[in-house]
Amino acid sequence: MATDVDVQYFSHLNGLVLGNNWGDLIRLLDKTLVTGIAFTEITAASIDAQGDVHITLYSAHNALLFQIVELSGFTPNSLNQKYRIKGTPSATELILKPSTAIAEKSVTTKGTGKLASLGYEIVFRDQNDVKRVYRAKNPRAEHPFIRVDESLTSPDGTSGVYNSSYAKYAMVGLLENMTHIDDYENPEVLQLPFDPADPAKNWKITGTGANVVRGWSRWIWARSGNLYQSWPDSSGITNGDRNFTLTGDSNAFYLQMPVGTAAWNKRVYGAGLYDGSIKNSIDPSWFLMSRISLANASTNYLSTEVFGSPLVHGESYARFITPFLNKAQPKQAHSSAFPILPDFTSGNSDLYGGGSSAVLQIPFYDSSKILRGNLKHISYNGKNFGSTNATVSYIDDASMYIYDSAWVSGSSTVGSLVYYLGELE
Repeated sequence: MATDVDVQYFSHLNGLVLGNNWGDLIRLLDKTLVTGIAFTEITAASIDAQGDVHITLYSAHNALLFQIVELSGFTPNSLNQKYRIKGTPSATELILKPSTAIAEKSVTTKGTGKLASLGYEIVFRDQNDVKRVYRAKNPRAEHPFIRVDESLTSPDGTSGVYNSSYAKYAMVGLLENMTHIDDYENPEVLQLPFDPADPAKNWKITGTGANVVRGWSRWIWARSGNLYQSWPDSSGITNGDRNFTLTGDSNAFYLQMPVGTAAWNKRVYGAGLYDGSIKNSIDPSWFLMSRISLANASTNYLSTEVFGSPLVHGESYARFITPFLNKAQPKQAHSSAFPILPDFTSGNSDLYGGGSSAVLQIPFYDSSKILRGNLKHISYNGKNFGSTNATVSYIDDASMYIYDSAWVSGSSTVGSLVYYLGELE
């Protein structure tokens, strides 16, 4: 079997910054989803007896075990492919396991390398550089358009104004079709979240001052306090860079991050396709994990609200959203999605701690009690590995995993969520 090179991950440990600035989230998504991170000059390259490729870089690579590397411009041509990082002997050296075996034994020409992206492209962007629409490269019909909007004012510039000193979040949603960056008002085009009576609902900014309401589906990366603390968006923001882990492929991705600077105090956001159990063209297998709220900027909130803590803490808080399933009338308001879990303290309760790893896929059902399918990549962690503030990788037999901390309850109860990356052969 070949080594899997589909599911990639990134972390603040790669030198990526998610700070207290507008634009930080979009810049992070551009690099991780679309471009990847280029290495400095490759000063040496060789192939060992096992067929692994060793490269030396001019300066520190900031790369992590099991990340995917893409090489190009090499001779022989067989080196121009994707690899898993098998070893990190030093800050400037990497050992790479190829996805396709390399027959040659020497490197004739050194090329370039990078940490590969998750495999998306930017379909649309605006002139002010505050909006993006991402979609999988070479998409299939079911792949949604993923719109991310950091706008602070309504289109007219006056009826809705969000103060730039307030909490920083993007309005995020999925659409089945788009022809331009602001193409979201057609009631015949399915969205997530979706109100068929008001298709633009997710993207509206109305009101001013602390009464402003900005968006419906919100990915928050900087606000006052931490997840378990109740603050309004109008409060001052906790300064500092955020620790994070972003994991996925061109089908689905997840971003695990805090709202403040308590590095362990993370929640998960996510978007894309799930593995559906219902085989028909009426059911778009989409999911979206967000803070779903129409609260204004003066409203206090914490993670113990509906949709506040996907996959952890309790049934109401752990939910996310998926399209409503109705063959006769598919364009209906979205449905809540409820994960099926042994408990809501993943990575903390140690339910299955006897083994070296205890990874459970996460199926879910919707508000109509219909079993919809399984989430891709992300899993419940049945083993307590202890507290961590940053991305951790491990291998169990040939299976590659990473995990990161997640707030699961109370003021200091930390667990973790785990991601399956594939097999290292």
